Amino acid sequence: MNLLIVPKPLFSSDMNVEGYYMAAQYGNAILESTKSNPLDRAMDSPFIDFMNEVGLDALTQDKIVFLPISQIQLVTDLTRDITEDASKIVFLLDNRIVPDELVLERCKHLSQQGYNFAVYFKGDLEYVKAFNPFVSYVFLKVPLNKLIEFSALVQREFPRVTIVATEISDKPIFDQIVMSRHSKIDLFDGAFYKVHIPSSAKQNALSPLKTNYIQLLNIVNQDDFDFQTFTRTVRQDTALAIQFMRLVNTASNARTEVKNLNQAAAMLGQKEIKKWVSTAVSNALCVDSPSEITRLSLIRAKFCENLARHFEMGMAQENLFLMGLFSVLDVVLDMPIQEALKMVFVPPQIHSALAEQKGDLYSILFFVQQYEQGHWKEISRVALVRNITIDQIHFAYKEALLWYSDLINITVDQNDI
Repeated sequence: MNLLIVPKPLFSSDMNVEGYYMAAQYGNAILESTKSNPLDRAMDSPFIDFMNEVGLDALTQDKIVFLPISQIQLVTDLTRDITEDASKIVFLLDNRIVPDELVLERCKHLSQQGYNFAVYFKGDLEYVKAFNPFVSYVFLKVPLNKLIEFSALVQREFPRVTIVATEISDKPIFDQIVMSRHSKIDLFDGAFYKVHIPSSAKQNALSPLKTNYIQLLNIVNQDDFDFQTFTRTVRQDTALAIQFMRLVNTASNARTEVKNLNQAAAMLGQKEIKKWVSTAVSNALCVDSPSEITRLSLIRAKFCENLARHFEMGMAQENLFLMGLFSVLDVVLDMPIQEALKMVFVPPQIHSALAEQKGDLYSILFFVQQYEQGHWKEISRVALVRNITIDQIHFAYKEALLWYSDLINITVDQNDI
């Protein structure tokens, strides 16, 4: 599939993820820049194909998904191949769709089947009014300084719709909107949840639980750690032990399921234990952060690992995985990344990538971060320079999604821990 695609989370005011909308680029954004977008002319939706291929569980953790559609796709039988529940799908109408009789009739028909609709608002209320009987969500595409004003305007005209603010990358702006009594915004899109806010004030002490997790990380990151010390430490926290067993059973190549920590330690060896316990602990450290941080760190780690050979770094897969995993450490520990890395032993290459944004490993982390934000021109530029195909990038990301879905769906019997 010659398509770059990423699900972007939509947050409520209390930082819960309520759904995801799909951002995409067909082909190389630089090479295709002078051509019309093939997605606009396609009768079938590649978003639906991708959703069916990986499943809503992998794509959106079984939450609602916003699928962009063009006018051509709207008037065709685009739902014939949808295998997911209609209540989980919202068709996000391209702002170039003309609300003529045929379009409105199709909206009515799909609405009767249980599908919901979203439209963009760029300042024209009449355009939204044309779709009013069918629209459940309105995406504000207006300047940041007009968001609150226009949210109130849209809410007065359409009191039942859910209003979405787009491209909120600044955490203070998010906080300002949430605290404003004039704001009517319900959902927020943007990278604000990934950002640690530096503070000149003294950092709060870490909770004892997080301190234990960090100690465990440092145990397994020693050159030759002791298995018994490792298993004894893991057993002190049931949730952590369960998460570790999930990881082991997902990644193990054993023909039979690994049943307990001792067996896992004996079978896997230090190298694999180091990788998977780092994943388990990082997941546990995210407990006070938005749930999306956990998802982000795990998918990012696997995506970095999957890209290794395309960046001619096949021997660095383990470090790339750990780099992706620890790239949110500043957010989960609520301190600058330089300070966070003083608490967790990492190889020098990872430290250089995260603390200094330098080195070969950082080139992959930067690429992945650009991908997450849908910065397709930068992704396309790097792909051209490194002779990476769009299909190779697409497959590496899809495999990371599927790996994450398998990971979170494995159950563990607590009696085996």
